[in-house]
Amino acid sequence: MLSAGLIEFLFYLLVPVIFVKFYRNRNAKDGSLAHSRALSRGDYLAYLSLAGLAALYMLSATYRQPPNIFKLIGAAPQYPCHLLRQRLSDYASSNSHILPPGGIPDPMTKFRGTTSAEYYEGSEYGRLDFLVDRFCEFDEDRSVYLKFGEVAFLNSIASDFGPDKMSARVAMPGGAKAGEGSNFMTEFRDTAYLLYAASDQFLTYLPAFVLVGLLTTPLLATNFAPSRPSARPWGVITLSTLFFADLYWLCTTPTSTTLRTAGSSSVWILSPDRTDPMFFYADSAAYTRKVFLGLSLIVFLAMDYMTSSKQTDIQLLKICIEEQGKTLVAAKNHTILETSVLLSARLREKLVAVWKKEQHAREGALADQTFAAKYDEVASSTKSKQWAEHMLPAALSSFKAESL
Repeated sequence: MLSAGLIEFLFYLLVPVIFVKFYRNRNAKDGSLAHSRALSRGDYLAYLSLAGLAALYMLSATYRQPPNIFKLIGAAPQYPCHLLRQRLSDYASSNSHILPPGGIPDPMTKFRGTTSAEYYEGSEYGRLDFLVDRFCEFDEDRSVYLKFGEVAFLNSIASDFGPDKMSARVAMPGGAKAGEGSNFMTEFRDTAYLLYAASDQFLTYLPAFVLVGLLTTPLLATNFAPSRPSARPWGVITLSTLFFADLYWLCTTPTSTTLRTAGSSSVWILSPDRTDPMFFYADSAAYTRKVFLGLSLIVFLAMDYMTSSKQTDIQLLKICIEEQGKTLVAAKNHTILETSVLLSARLREKLVAVWKKEQHAREGALADQTFAAKYDEVASSTKSKQWAEHMLPAALSSFKAESL
């Protein structure tokens, strides 16, 4: 059966596979025609985009942590109701800008019809007071809040405290009321939180997926990195592995803070402020998610820089065809040039003089017995002399000099 430990083990197995592929291809550009080419504007755009998004993830992880009422008012989640209200009152007294315009209503006014909804939604203090009221009414909501986070909690619960104020978790209005038969929402009462938290996770991963997809399109295959589109599977595999591992841990991590802190889950997450990462799971998971996304983009940038200059056989074949075309054009131009020279008496005399000078230099070099022996050995091994003798009739025929 799948467990968090097994998924974590499979994730760790993927890491050496990526690095083996990376180190196997890092020297591939040494023999590539793209090795000596400079970075183009497209390359700078790709690398700066990856580095910029990675920096944004890191900065967001550090300076944009999810809202948490317990950390905000300086209260422990286990505090009784009167201490939570006291800490909220102390926080409001030092931050008067969060108070509602009409002041703090008395308890009788706060729970009177639609006034309570307007009060809760009208100011930051109303939102905090609503959370404290929920935690005082339903103690288990504290564990749900700490696992899924404030955004998922506020967007998934029923704001009227549930039908008849039943002491049970209410996930979305429209769930089964007390005494009714069980349905999907009552059998899986955390489904609403899971769906909202999972969608929020996907939105966090979405910019990385989009950027990797855009940068690995054929349009951004430059002279320096002709094989950049082939790096897309590695980027998608890395990001998908992080996303599905994150989603699996979200679904399997116990909602109860007691079970989480007891070590029943083997999730490896980081704490942004040295608090217990399993206790404040939502904050730590969000921080770890962004840090790992930033690191994965940096790794993808390094892999692209080291391996994308490797050219495929098709790309090399296209380059060979282009170079061959240039060579054929140069050969035709050389033939035309030689013909033009031979048709001019003055140029022909100069050409003969150059040939005689080269012939004299060649005879002088071959006069050395050691050089002559080495020359014959090389000419015999490369069969250059046989090739020259084979091509001589065709060359003489082109100049109409078969009788020479």
